[in-house]
Amino acid sequence: MKKTIIIMSSFIFMLLVSFIVIVSFSFGLESQYDKSFYGGMKIKYNRLKEENENKVVIVGGSSVAFGLRSDLLEEELGMPVINFGLYANLGTKYMLDVAEDFIKEGDIIIIAPEQNNQALSMYFNGEATWYSMDGNFDILKHVKKDNYSELASSFLKFTSNKFNYWKDNNKPDPEGVYNVKSFNEYGDISYERLYNTMNNGFDESTLIGFEKDIIDVDFIKYLNNYNDVLSNKGAKVYYSFSPMNEKALDKNYSDDEYEEYYDYLNEVLDFSIIGNPKTHILDYEWFYDSNFHLNNLGSVYYTAIMAQEIKAQIDDFSPMNIELPEKPKERENESTEIGEIEDLDEAAKIFNLTGVTIKTNSGKTTLEGKWEITGLTDYGKTLNEIIIPDELAGVAVAKIGKEAFNGNTNLSKITFGKNISEVGLYAFMGCSNLKAIYITTTDPSIYHVSSTVLDGLNDCYFYIPKSASNDYKMDYFWGYISDYLRTYE
Repeated sequence: MKKTIIIMSSFIFMLLVSFIVIVSFSFGLESQYDKSFYGGMKIKYNRLKEENENKVVIVGGSSVAFGLRSDLLEEELGMPVINFGLYANLGTKYMLDVAEDFIKEGDIIIIAPEQNNQALSMYFNGEATWYSMDGNFDILKHVKKDNYSELASSFLKFTSNKFNYWKDNNKPDPEGVYNVKSFNEYGDISYERLYNTMNNGFDESTLIGFEKDIIDVDFIKYLNNYNDVLSNKGAKVYYSFSPMNEKALDKNYSDDEYEEYYDYLNEVLDFSIIGNPKTHILDYEWFYDSNFHLNNLGSVYYTAIMAQEIKAQIDDFSPMNIELPEKPKERENESTEIGEIEDLDEAAKIFNLTGVTIKTNSGKTTLEGKWEITGLTDYGKTLNEIIIPDELAGVAVAKIGKEAFNGNTNLSKITFGKNISEVGLYAFMGCSNLKAIYITTTDPSIYHVSSTVLDGLNDCYFYIPKSASNDYKMDYFWGYISDYLRTYE
C-alpha cells in the first residue's frame, strides 16, 4: 500500500513538473503570432489600457476593425476613440470581457457585433484566444472564469503549434490585409482596399438575416449583466449594428420587419440602441472582401453614420465635419482573347457553365467574365472524382454556384482549380459520400472559405498543400475551419 502511494505521488509530481515546464516554455518563448491578424489584439489592448481620458470604446468583430476611421470619429466627438473589434472567431464575449476592466466613469461603450449567430452568442474560441494573447499574456487576467475550461483544453494545441513555428523558424507572416502591419495606431485597418473584390459584390455563403432567434437568449442576459456592471461604474452602454452588405440579405425585408427586429431588441435589452438595422445596411460598393468588411471609402461613409448616431445620443447638435465620399468604382470586367476550345468542349461533358459572354469587336473575339459552374451534366453526376480545371478557353474557372453539386451521392473527391474564389451556398449539401476537397493553390486568399461550406457533410475535410499549411491555418477565413484542414505533399 505504501509503495502504491509513493508511486502515485511520484507520478502526480512528474505530471505537475511537466505541466509547469510546458507553461513556462510556452509563456517564455518569443511570440509566434505577432505578425498575423491576431497580433492586432496587442495594438488594441495597449491603446485601451493606456488611455486615461474619458473615451468611446467600440466593441465587435472584424467589421469594427474594417469599418471605422477612428481619427475622423475622434475629431467629430472630441473624445478618444478605441477600436476594439478584431475577429469574430474570438467571440464577442472575449472582447467585451477584456474591455470591461478598463471602462470607467464617463466612458461610452458601444457594442456592435456582426449580424450572425456566432457573433450574437456566448461563443468563445480558446485556441484563437491564446493566439491573440501570444506575446502579451497580461490579457489572460481579463478572461472570465467561465471560459477557463476552453482555455485549458486548447492550451497544449496552442503550445505545440507555437513550438513548431519556432523550431522551423517559420512564424506566420501572411501577405496582404490580414497581416498585423495592416493596423494603424488606432487599431483600424488602414491597408489599401479600393473596391469590392467579391464576385457579384457579395458572399452568398454568409447571408444576413433579422429573425429574432439569431441572437442567443443567454447572450442577451450576458449583455444586460454587462450593462449593469458598467452602469455602476458610471459608464454609458449602447447597442449598435455592424455595417451589412445590402446584397447579402437573405430575403427582401420590409420596413415593418426591420422595425419588428428593432422592437424586439429594444424590449429585451436593458440599455439603449444607437441607430437601427436599416441605416447600417449599405450598398455593396462600400464593401471589400466580406459582407461585413468595408473598403477605404466605405469606412469613411460608415464612420459618418456612427458619428451622427452617437452625437444624437449625447445631445451634440454641432454640424458634421466628415465629408461623405462618393461610392468607389467597381472593378472592370476582365476580358480574354478566346483560346483553344477543345478543353471547353471536354468540360461541357461534365459541367454546366455560365458567367462568360462572347464579344466580337473589329474582327477580334474575346471572352468576358469568369466561368461559374452551376451544376453537373448527367454524365458528370456519375463520376466519383471530379477535377475542376484552372481555366477553360483561357478564362479562369472562378466559382462553384449555389447548390451546384447538391445531392450528388456518387461524388467522393473533388479538386478545385487554382482560380476557384467562391463557393455558393449549399454547393455540397447532400453529397453524403464526399470525403475530400483538394485545394491546389498555395495562396489561401484566393478563396475566402465560409464556415458553412461543409454543412450537411459527414467527415469531409479540405486537403491543402503542405508547404502552405501555416498560411492556411492563420488565414482570417480559413481559420474558422482549421479543425477540418489536412495536408498533402
